[in-house]
Amino acid sequence: MKTAQHTGFKCSKWILRLLLVCMICAMLFTVFTGVITTSNRVTIHEDGMVYSRYTLFTELEDILKKENIVLDENDKCEFTGFADSQADIYITRAFEVPITADGQTQMIPMTDGTVQDALDLAGISLSDDDLINVATNELVTRETEIVINRVTYTQNQFTTEIPYEVQKPEIQLAANQQLITSVEGVAGTLLTTTSTKWIDGVEQETTVVSEEVTVQPISQEFAVVEEITIGGVKRQVEPGSSIQLDENGNPVNYAYKVTGKATAYSALGKPTSLRPGAVAMNLSQFPKGTKLYIKTPDNSYVYGYSTVHDTGTAVNNGTVLVDCFFNTYEESVRFGAKTVEVYVLE
Repeated sequence: MKTAQHTGFKCSKWILRLLLVCMICAMLFTVFTGVITTSNRVTIHEDGMVYSRYTLFTELEDILKKENIVLDENDKCEFTGFADSQADIYITRAFEVPITADGQTQMIPMTDGTVQDALDLAGISLSDDDLINVATNELVTRETEIVINRVTYTQNQFTTEIPYEVQKPEIQLAANQQLITSVEGVAGTLLTTTSTKWIDGVEQETTVVSEEVTVQPISQEFAVVEEITIGGVKRQVEPGSSIQLDENGNPVNYAYKVTGKATAYSALGKPTSLRPGAVAMNLSQFPKGTKLYIKTPDNSYVYGYSTVHDTGTAVNNGTVLVDCFFNTYEESVRFGAKTVEVYVLE
């Protein structure tokens, strides 16, 4: 009885030892299996940081989930895949690039690229005249701010008057000479085209683009004419065709001068060859055809150039120095009688 009990006890101890060895082997197998399956090493590069992790997973999505890495839709992630149990994950976090244009600001998420890329993403185009604060080929960073100023130009046309020139001869005029307008002056027209620069709707400067004379001005020109009085009527003649008068209206060149009473007469409507400027005088002193210039001493009345054509009782007996002919009786009455100076011309 004792021997049988002793044998049974030994069997139980052997079984216990076997179970213990099995348990230890299972544990060691689990430990060694775990080391083998987690021997994949992944290096994560994120925002300037680099760190490594051992992982059971080989798929990017699983690795990110295991490491609690969440990607935004604009973030960039590159996975090299495992080679010799080594892999790299490159994560570039997106940042917002502010673009101000046309009175509003857009926030454009980017991970990299140029300013032009940012403009393309924002749907903003530039004209050749627009201003931008950074070069379009410059790489964007977290500090990049893009500001665009729209530049436009407007054109305007207006006309201005071109004053005409006055071409006036610089000569000393005699008393019986004057300047008259021979050519009327006409103002010209200047068409001016200007360009106004606007930045974001604010006027900056205006420059002249072109000027065109659409109507040429015509200079005002003058001519010298002489004015003579014949029979009390003023007439214009070509310069040099009459005698020269001084500043007092007296002939410059004459033979002699006499002063006396002047009266007037007319043909009283009868046919006559006489014309104003014909006078009657004492023919013994003043033969027919004698050239005269007659006026009052104070120049209040000028009968002017005259020629002796006639005679009469009053002039012959010395009552009257000269009798002046007029076309009408009314004119002769208005003349009446005056004291005159009679210049006998050379």
